[in-house]
Amino acid sequence: MELTGYSDRFSVRPGETIGFSVSSRAPTYSASIVRLIHGDPNPMGPGLRTEAVSSPIEGEHPGTERRICGGSHVTVPDSPLLDPAGGFTITAWIWPTWPDRGTPQALVTKLSRDGDSGYGLFVSRNGDIALWVGDGTESECVVTGSRLQEPEWYFVAASFAPSPGGGTVRICQRPLGWTAGHEATCVEKTVPVAAVAPSGGPLMIAASPGPDGRHHKVFNGKIDSPRIFARPLDPGEIDAIREGGDPVEIAGTSLAAAWDFSIGMSTQVATDTSPNGLCGTVVNMPHRAVIGHNWSGEEYNPALRPQEYGAIHFHEEDIDDAGWPVSISYEVPADARSGIYALRTSAGGSVDHIPFFIRPHVGRPQSKVAFLLETNTYLAYGNEHVLNIEGEDAIPPELLPNWRKDIHLEEIEYILANGLHSMYDHKRDGSGVPYQTRRVPMLNMRPDFIYPARGGPHGLAADLIIADWMEHEGFDFDVFCSEDLHFDGAALLAPYRVLVIGSHPEYWSRQMLEAVEAYLAAGGRAMYLGGNGFYWVTSYDPERPHIIEIRRWGGTDVWEAEPGEYYHSTTGELGGIWRKRGRPPQKMFGVGFTAQGFDFNSPYERMPGSFDPRAAFIFEGIADDELIGDYPALMLAHGAAGDEIDRLDYDLGTPRHTLLLATSAGRHSRVYHHVVEEIAITDSLQHGEVNPFVRSDMTYFEGPGGGAVFSVGSIDWCGVLSHNDYDNNVSRITRNVLSRFVSDEPIPPIPAG
Repeated sequence: MELTGYSDRFSVRPGETIGFSVSSRAPTYSASIVRLIHGDPNPMGPGLRTEAVSSPIEGEHPGTERRICGGSHVTVPDSPLLDPAGGFTITAWIWPTWPDRGTPQALVTKLSRDGDSGYGLFVSRNGDIALWVGDGTESECVVTGSRLQEPEWYFVAASFAPSPGGGTVRICQRPLGWTAGHEATCVEKTVPVAAVAPSGGPLMIAASPGPDGRHHKVFNGKIDSPRIFARPLDPGEIDAIREGGDPVEIAGTSLAAAWDFSIGMSTQVATDTSPNGLCGTVVNMPHRAVIGHNWSGEEYNPALRPQEYGAIHFHEEDIDDAGWPVSISYEVPADARSGIYALRTSAGGSVDHIPFFIRPHVGRPQSKVAFLLETNTYLAYGNEHVLNIEGEDAIPPELLPNWRKDIHLEEIEYILANGLHSMYDHKRDGSGVPYQTRRVPMLNMRPDFIYPARGGPHGLAADLIIADWMEHEGFDFDVFCSEDLHFDGAALLAPYRVLVIGSHPEYWSRQMLEAVEAYLAAGGRAMYLGGNGFYWVTSYDPERPHIIEIRRWGGTDVWEAEPGEYYHSTTGELGGIWRKRGRPPQKMFGVGFTAQGFDFNSPYERMPGSFDPRAAFIFEGIADDELIGDYPALMLAHGAAGDEIDRLDYDLGTPRHTLLLATSAGRHSRVYHHVVEEIAITDSLQHGEVNPFVRSDMTYFEGPGGGAVFSVGSIDWCGVLSHNDYDNNVSRITRNVLSRFVSDEPIPPIPAG
């Protein structure tokens, strides 16, 4: 990428400073602050619209190309105890997920940067276990010659016995389980290395140091109970370790370190349980709270049986922070208007927008409307390639002229080359992605990004359509993001008359749900202008709030967590979908996720509830027989109901007095399918032409204290808002509701009965 970057936070208050880290291939680039008004460049809509903001950072800046160095591992500070003169033994349980990677993958290493001194236990380029030893001049690598299988647990042990005439290396690898005992492999070899020289550097687990000082040769897979002994253990002692014996009782004071990854699973600490206390630092957010070699299957909660969760799953592309230095610092003026902004950078023909959001201070609103930008969804989809790599084949023909193939392919190439992933992708070893960080470039979190698989804008670009519409219609609004709601809670929303929730609010934390529940219970009014909302249990890492976590299971998904790995490592809570934890979205917003499809949207048909006097204000100016949203759209070509859609369901908690205003039932194609979590028996009756649950429902109900909730049940509702210069029935209904909700006019109480 010629230009890219990220900010050190998503939202910032007036008077605070936000930092931007920029990578530029050009020696200089220009930068400025702009307010984002509309993003989608499609000529069917308003097009890309920004407003220049005068600031001290405007002008030329020196450019430097920055690297992303992923790869999770553990580092342990140098200690003489880890360079034993009398030889050593390394033992560990490993679960390799990519043994035929074709390059060495480190398990436990204590090596010098020049590679001449120290020792290292590896999965070799051929997929077997290897021990490397070096005395500063002479080195030797011994392999078992027996390729590891995946995914399979192995106990591995390697020892080195020094001798003036040449040391002795012994390596064993043994698969777990009584049926695999015959596959155990042990080799013993005399090597010219008489003694291992001290490395002078840290010990690493799942990586080794390179000449540039960075970590290299990262292991893909799980490591459980790695230990180092300051002498070569005999075969009987090694067998006792494998069988779960106490290493202190077996080896006494020769135990140098014994790391137990079941301790502090939510932290960045790798705890050494030996008397020496050689604790390490866990780097780049590998998967924790994962099952170890001894998982019995009897307990799924790591907190209740932590000894069975003693593994860490490492990956060569894990990352928690790109760590780029701040290139530009911007102090937000004290009188700044809340809104959606970006650092605009340009060099040659390349332009990039790094978005950020200016929010008011808590308790000091600038308007009556709070617009929640669901940045957790932006993160979850950030750098997605599993759904977008198809390119032009996934774009509806009507949108191909507006899609920049060259830009898209450059972005995908950068994402893949740097090992970046969304939470919809798989790691290179095939495992799902449960963590995401905002401290990396998010190339599809840009105002003008077109999602090939969705045929138009999504996430930030889609929410900008709503922001543009409110601005066009004369509604002032303040913006907040998911993080703000999570950490500030109900106090954030209390001053606002209306909460507007955008197009795809899928990833919510418990704190976010509780804040909105408190707001609605106190008389708040909410407009849910999207679909597939309030779905996945999402948590923030308490130590690193720039990271969110999910564990996919029990819902409609693209990967599923391994059995026994449903609990979050960061908070210890059960993951999956909120419905499985007693919080179906219908309870709070009247509708919840019911189907998805990505060919074309559909219109809504008015239902009897729309003619109830309680809903008269919503349909003011709408004809009785008028289809809602039957227009060209910025997403999926036509219609307001589509993509991922929600339905009313009283059995799932929709308040009994909720009005079903309109529905798209019977109007969707065979491409639309009912959600997996509601299919008890597989059959051919799950698609939109035959399944009555494949529909988008528009609903309205009153809440306590003059509150109310209006929901549209469709991600792509916003795609019609600007049609015909904003003069259409989707725009009119949205305007009718927001005008009433933002007014001081009382909303009648919940109807009796």
